[in-house]
Amino acid sequence: MNFRSDNEAPVAPEILAAIAAANDGFAPSYGADAITRRLDGLFSELFEREVAVLPVATGTAANGLALAISTSPMGAVFCHRDAHIETDECGAPEFFTGGAKLFGMPGPLGRIDPEALRASIGRLRKGNPHQVQPAAVSITQATEWGTVYTPDEVRVLTDIAKAHDMRVHMDGARFAHAVAALGVSPAAATWQAGVDVLSFGATKNGAMAAEAVIVFDPPV
Repeated sequence: MNFRSDNEAPVAPEILAAIAAANDGFAPSYGADAITRRLDGLFSELFEREVAVLPVATGTAANGLALAISTSPMGAVFCHRDAHIETDECGAPEFFTGGAKLFGMPGPLGRIDPEALRASIGRLRKGNPHQVQPAAVSITQATEWGTVYTPDEVRVLTDIAKAHDMRVHMDGARFAHAVAALGVSPAAATWQAGVDVLSFGATKNGAMAAEAVIVFDPPV
């Protein structure tokens, strides 16, 4: 058993078999194939509402794109100071957002402290041209510490964000682990608790370069 990184594990045999089975015949490219077109429906069923799905190859791309639709280049993104977007993605969030600024928040065991979040948002004056503007909160579920937020704990943070007209992103590289540990539905863990966009991880569950951005309120 290797505990260094769950990205180092091999692809699950069942997934390799499914890829081989799908690799038969010709299909339109650039997301127009039948398998990709099924994703919106399958994820909508999983999350119990209509969603839009953007499949990507890496978690870094998923986080970067999710944040890019959550903030302008002049925005502030609040996350835990140990969050993956803060410590391990080498400026990718700033690149994808065109320059948004990350604010690392304190909190026990990888979870953002709500009062620290409220205070940090309050220090940025709305409309001040000399400061970035509060735009998004990013929550990691499960966290880099292996802990999870309950839906009620997520709601506390999302309520703070919504009070300031901010969007909420969830980094779900290990989302399936969190749902299993909490014993709740994917819907209860995300949009029903106020999450706007989810980075849905599959690579850490035996998939081969498979992640997705899930938008819970897609434009018509």
